[in-house]
Amino acid sequence: MTLSPWAPEYRRLSIGIVALVSVFGFEGIAVGAVMPVAAADLNAISNYAVAFTSFTMASLLGMTFAGLWANRIGLARVVIFAVAALAFGSMVAGFAPNLAVLTLGRSIQGFAMGIDLVTMYVVIGRMYPEALRAKALGMLAAAWVVPGLVGPGIAGLLVEVSSWRMTFWIVPLLLIGPIMLLIPELRKLPFVPSPVRTDARIQITSVLIAIVALSAFQAGASHVGRWNTFIVIAIFVGSLAVAAWSTKALMPAGFLRMAPGIPAIIGMRGVVAGAFFAAEIYVPLALQEIRGTSVALSGGVLTAATITWFAGSWLQGSHKLKYSRQQVLFVGVVLTALGIALTPVAVFVPTSIFVSAIFASVVWGIAAFGMGMVFPTLGVLMLDQSPDEEHARHSASLQMSDSFGVVIATAIAGSVLALASVRQGIDSANFVTIWIFCVVLGLSALLFIPQIQRKATIRP
Repeated sequence: MTLSPWAPEYRRLSIGIVALVSVFGFEGIAVGAVMPVAAADLNAISNYAVAFTSFTMASLLGMTFAGLWANRIGLARVVIFAVAALAFGSMVAGFAPNLAVLTLGRSIQGFAMGIDLVTMYVVIGRMYPEALRAKALGMLAAAWVVPGLVGPGIAGLLVEVSSWRMTFWIVPLLLIGPIMLLIPELRKLPFVPSPVRTDARIQITSVLIAIVALSAFQAGASHVGRWNTFIVIAIFVGSLAVAAWSTKALMPAGFLRMAPGIPAIIGMRGVVAGAFFAAEIYVPLALQEIRGTSVALSGGVLTAATITWFAGSWLQGSHKLKYSRQQVLFVGVVLTALGIALTPVAVFVPTSIFVSAIFASVVWGIAAFGMGMVFPTLGVLMLDQSPDEEHARHSASLQMSDSFGVVIATAIAGSVLALASVRQGIDSANFVTIWIFCVVLGLSALLFIPQIQRKATIRP
């Protein structure tokens, strides 16, 4: 009989994992759909990026916390802590009277997400036999599909009948079922304390320094046009230099100079993540603020992205795809850049709002399909080229690289809106500028491919 994560002995655990990840997925997708409404209500469109970068920066701290404490205090306690943090952060964001409080709530949510990203991998490694781990990891990707399908619609409905705040308030209720299923299963594991890592203090210090530096970078980007130009440039240069220094303890040697192998793999992840996600958060905003579409209709972009990302991920893992991993990366990057490049055409050219939203969903689906090919391929290459004892460390570095790339690219993109709000006001040209920047950034990822694997290998 073929082993399955849904066999009776694993079924409750698998349902709990999928349910919990689905709630995190719903939170991310639904919030992405309603954030333009929230930003407009709080008079914070010019600082729109802050609600996303604060989330991502806090996730860095969550990843570090989970990596250092999962084996010291037990998986069940770490998961409970993550769930409590997500619930509390959602309530804070839901009651936010201004952008500062919303940013605080989003930061707490991001901290919880960082814990969840790492902890679910540890849970799968500890709770499932080796033969089931690949299928169990596949559950994590599948757990995002349903939130992607229903999240924007539910968010739109909540906005229509109540308020954007309800999208946050509903999260604690959704967490009750998953935690009741998952915690009893996790408590079956015997507690095995691990030795204190000698680099724990360095890791925490480096992450905190990185967060401070990235926060300074975001502050400078948010005040472009308001602060003196030389001061902003000094903040950019200084904060990036400090962030780069912090990567010495967080990333493999050679990360900043695109060294062959693992450093190039991890570096490429950060670049493509920055290009895609910095572009994505502005698609619903442009559709709602410039074209006047509803939350549910503009959220269709996120739904399409979820489906096609999953399709791209499935395709790159298919044994029928007879291409080297280098070729898969090339095609994926080009498709992602193509989707971003077509986005301004889709959003602004059609005269019909409905056609514009549908067209945007299609082209953004192309971009997400490319990302679905690139992201897991880089993950597989990282595991293939890493010694077994470095899997955990390099996996954490891979996720941190994503966060660095997303924060920096999103802050730069947000500076365009910050400057526009001071001068002529935000219009369609500003969004075109943002997406052009993201296209150029995305295509720059092609420079990493020769450094990743010099000899292409055809899959069996």
